[in-house]
Amino acid sequence: MKKYFLLSFMLLFSVITLAQKKEVKAAEKALKKGEISQAVSQLENAEKLLPQADDKTASKFYYVKGMVYQAKAAEDPKAYQVAVESFQKVIALEKEKGFEKYSDEAKAKLKELKSALLNQVNEANKKKDYARAEELMNLVYAIEPTDDNLYILALLEVYNNKLEESYKNFKKLYDSGYTGVKTVYTVKDKETGEVIQVPDANTQKIMMASGKYVDPKTEQTKSKRSDVVTNMLYVLNKLGRDDEAFRLIQQAKKEEPDNLDLVIGEANYYLKKGDQKGFTEAMKKALELDPQNADYAYNVGIGYLNQKEYDKAKEYFNKTLEINPNYKNALYGLALVELSGEEALVEEINKNLMNDKKYNELKKKQLDMYRRALPYLEKYYAIDPNDINIVRTLMNIYLELDMNDKYKEMRTKFKELKSKQ
Repeated sequence: MKKYFLLSFMLLFSVITLAQKKEVKAAEKALKKGEISQAVSQLENAEKLLPQADDKTASKFYYVKGMVYQAKAAEDPKAYQVAVESFQKVIALEKEKGFEKYSDEAKAKLKELKSALLNQVNEANKKKDYARAEELMNLVYAIEPTDDNLYILALLEVYNNKLEESYKNFKKLYDSGYTGVKTVYTVKDKETGEVIQVPDANTQKIMMASGKYVDPKTEQTKSKRSDVVTNMLYVLNKLGRDDEAFRLIQQAKKEEPDNLDLVIGEANYYLKKGDQKGFTEAMKKALELDPQNADYAYNVGIGYLNQKEYDKAKEYFNKTLEINPNYKNALYGLALVELSGEEALVEEINKNLMNDKKYNELKKKQLDMYRRALPYLEKYYAIDPNDINIVRTLMNIYLELDMNDKYKEMRTKFKELKSKQ
């Protein structure tokens, strides 16, 4: 009885396997005829029988399914994922079971798919369809999980505001020491002058030996490590993880102490924390690295101004104007330096309203402040006559200094600008 049952089971298993082989073969034929929908239908029938199939039949099923969905992807891009997963199942199954029948073909197909997918990624990027580009890049990375592909994927995740995923991937690259540096080999065609990139040094040598090429070059591409750090800092700042960003800056500065992006990142951290001294020192370092940057010089001046170190603030505001004579905010900064202490002076004036002598002394000091600040404010106005705030400030100062004609001019200008708001 047991033998009869076993024999019956074996016969049933054989029938199922034959049925599946028939469906798979039918799918192959439909694929060759370009009947993709029919091929998909045949595969769906075969898949129902998959749990009872032998290993080699299952392997062929996945291989054919990969080819069918690769063809289907021409009209339905979502089919790319099924194709990739199917070819990967072929390779994994045959490796697990210890045989190779379709693995080489599956690997070749995955290379084809990778190339097609990268083209699709480029097209999606051109259209600024970053969501689609990321979806496709995930498949590229699934086929070829290299650091270079992970870098592109992480960038696309930033574009799509997937900040946690992006940070995780960039951190993986940073911790692994990723640089993305590649050696590029080129030769120049003698006849056309075209510079041709070749895969390796040996190919370059062979091409040079032909006598058709000149000017062989071997160059290193720029490291992407700084870009990895910059993107990590961007993501951390967006996530509000300032302290973590600061620790990353300190770590990265050990490798690149003169990296300007890191220095600016450090300055921004100090600014957020209200550490004016740290901000000022970081901006001074930035100015050392880029001496002709007026923004950096101005920010050093602001740092000193906020620390009430007025002589140093004045020095750096003047340095800003040496770099860019029309830097109006530096002119305003110089005016603020001249007006420093006015608030305390006004308090003293109010306390001495009944003491004519003291009042007049204090009032003279205030008016002298205005006279020293006035040239800077007038230069500002000459650069930007439509700044309503500077017009209001000049109007008030002219009134205090009894400069009536100038006061009337500014009052008219103020009304004009006010009416346009």
